[in-house]
Amino acid sequence: MRTFIEGGYLIPMSGDGSAIIEDGAVLIDNDRIAAVGAAADLAREKETADTVVSARGRAILPGFVNTHTHLAGALTKALTEDVPTFGGPFRIALGMHENVIKFDEVYLPGIVHGIEMLKTGTTTINECWWHQPQSARIVETVGLRGIVAAEIREVDSSKIGFGRFEREWDRKLFEEGIDEAMELFENWNGRGGGRITIRVAPDGPDRLKPESMGELGALAKKHGVGLHTHLCAVPGEAEFMVKLWGKKSIPLLKELDMLSPDFIGAHCVYMDDEDIEIMVETGAAMSHTAFLVGKRGYYPPMEKIYNAGMKVGLGSDWLSNDMFNVMRSAIVIARVLYGNTMIRDARDVLRMATIDAAAALNLAHEIGSLEVGKKADIQLIDLTTAWVNPLRSQNLIPNLVYNCSGRDVTDVFVDGEHIVKDQVFTRLDEKEAIAEAQIVAEGVWSRAKHLFEAEGLS
Repeated sequence: MRTFIEGGYLIPMSGDGSAIIEDGAVLIDNDRIAAVGAAADLAREKETADTVVSARGRAILPGFVNTHTHLAGALTKALTEDVPTFGGPFRIALGMHENVIKFDEVYLPGIVHGIEMLKTGTTTINECWWHQPQSARIVETVGLRGIVAAEIREVDSSKIGFGRFEREWDRKLFEEGIDEAMELFENWNGRGGGRITIRVAPDGPDRLKPESMGELGALAKKHGVGLHTHLCAVPGEAEFMVKLWGKKSIPLLKELDMLSPDFIGAHCVYMDDEDIEIMVETGAAMSHTAFLVGKRGYYPPMEKIYNAGMKVGLGSDWLSNDMFNVMRSAIVIARVLYGNTMIRDARDVLRMATIDAAAALNLAHEIGSLEVGKKADIQLIDLTTAWVNPLRSQNLIPNLVYNCSGRDVTDVFVDGEHIVKDQVFTRLDEKEAIAEAQIVAEGVWSRAKHLFEAEGLS
């Protein structure tokens, strides 16, 4: 199957990411990009196409690569952002996920989260949580490209709390996580035509004993896969690590030989100079969840991180998965904090959502830019709206980043499949999926009523 996309503003994100071809085209041959360039130069390629898609009035660019997600987070959407008590969002969300939500209740809300990702331009996710066979099933069903990992912990996360040094270690939780990880390796790796791959995901250094962390590092090496974990993520993590284990999270992970170019840590809010130096030295990457942590009222030391040259890709975490929100937060919050309007610009964060994110996941050879031979993961964005016009092509990237949103994405291709077509999700009935997910969610929220009441919320 050959598909020819023509007539749009082509932003391939190759090279330094600044190139724009005003009348561009892309030829898709099955699941790969066969040609990219000016439409006039690809006229002969158009003649070989089975389908021609007009991108007139639209931008053509790679799908977003979201470096940290939780599909199960659909069940906590808009429930935890405005909780008045310090740490309350975690007590509600983690209490719900640890002790209320059942395995079978993850699928339908997760489908809605997956549709949200695709309809807002994300084509690849780096996914972890528990009940991950359900997440793999969701990825396969909706058509995402997904790196899926069972999030393995040794403590009930809802019982940790900021500044609390006590832990009720539970080896059974760890063993259940290992079982889930093995199920993913045995039954899901390579599924969905190769769109699904597997990683190992320790929940976080403060939620596992060092010897257990080491076991997970060995498991990843045994299977030749990367590691994905929460890292330096919450207040008190460093103090806890030093008190119990004598080392902060990142030095401990280095000692355990877990840091490498195959490692990505999410959030990285509470890193110091030593931590950043180690991350750069080992080639480890950071998932910068700029929108999510901004809502929590804390933020990573991005000026030092950028100056050190650390690998950074953008991630949503959960609740909202519109990568336009993440891109703008990555610019605006850093500018306010550091008083530097050029700490990052629109082109920088668009790279961080595409090719830099792919590099953070060691996938830049396959995705993240529109180049011949790469996977045909592509999005089209409407440029005919009032909020981006009048349109000056030389300022197209700033216009996209500052003024567009995920609602402006009209078409999405993954592996060459036209999954979103004229803003309609083609794989299943979106409204029916939302209605079914609502029923599941209301049942969960009803059983979680005590969690809301404990934080002063009805």
